[in-house]
Amino acid sequence: MKRINYAIIAHGGAGGISYAMRRRKGLIEAISIGYGMLAQGGSSLDAVEKAAMILEDTTIFNAGTGSSCNLIGDVEMDASLMTSNLHYGAVAAIRNVRNPIHVARLVMEKTDHLLLCADGAIKFARLMGVKYYNPKTRGKMRVWENRRKQPKNSYFQRHRELVHFYGTIGVVALDMNGCIAVATSSGGITMRLPGRVGDTPVIGAGTYVDKNGGVSVTGHGEEIMRHMLAFRAVTLMARHPASVAGRQVINYATKVGCRCGLAGIDNRGQFLCYNNTRAMSWCSIKNGRLKVFTGD
Repeated sequence: MKRINYAIIAHGGAGGISYAMRRRKGLIEAISIGYGMLAQGGSSLDAVEKAAMILEDTTIFNAGTGSSCNLIGDVEMDASLMTSNLHYGAVAAIRNVRNPIHVARLVMEKTDHLLLCADGAIKFARLMGVKYYNPKTRGKMRVWENRRKQPKNSYFQRHRELVHFYGTIGVVALDMNGCIAVATSSGGITMRLPGRVGDTPVIGAGTYVDKNGGVSVTGHGEEIMRHMLAFRAVTLMARHPASVAGRQVINYATKVGCRCGLAGIDNRGQFLCYNNTRAMSWCSIKNGRLKVFTGD
């Protein structure tokens, strides 16, 4: 039996790197725990969910606790999980839960649906025993207070100028059985309209995986959806190594004006990690060797 080279990679958003040391610490903790699960024979699904939950709880990232506020000061979050056997679950515009990625897994495993949103997602979470939780932080409320005082920034139609607020987190893992899983979670763009849904919970846009590989995307959600970047990258992995596929997709994204970053793994355990923004925080482990971004 061929030995699978299990591996894991995570990103912390493609909007530049503020508080680099806090980001490094959070990413290293998350994927170290995820990699430990893989090393013990655990599933890639369990590993990416656990790592994503740690990142959601690390308030420096725009996901889970510390998610950005929308136009009226509410926190609405998106999250999705997918495995290489095409199981999928997602939530969109969900409020008042601690770990949206966990609710996405419940959608995957406890329903026949792929995506639940807004009040329906919240009611489902409560039925599944997920308790009320307020993910707002003082820091993100201060950002909201400051931005709402600027009339020309009261709505995000100039979102290309707000690229530094992109903060989606994502984790991709390959386990010993050759199964690949992807988890992506996001607090969305600051000052977006209430009810706005980004690329994160849209299958093929922010998250996709099949037998060839898996990818999590971060950046300008509307354009990522328009060009289905995760699906595009995974499809290319059928013919090319992960690094080649990733480079082709980021070149395409740059050509069409999409500011983004992507991280992923192919079925041979090879990584891709590319961005066309100012910077992207990321971390990976394979063969026990940890690699992490160097800074802004």
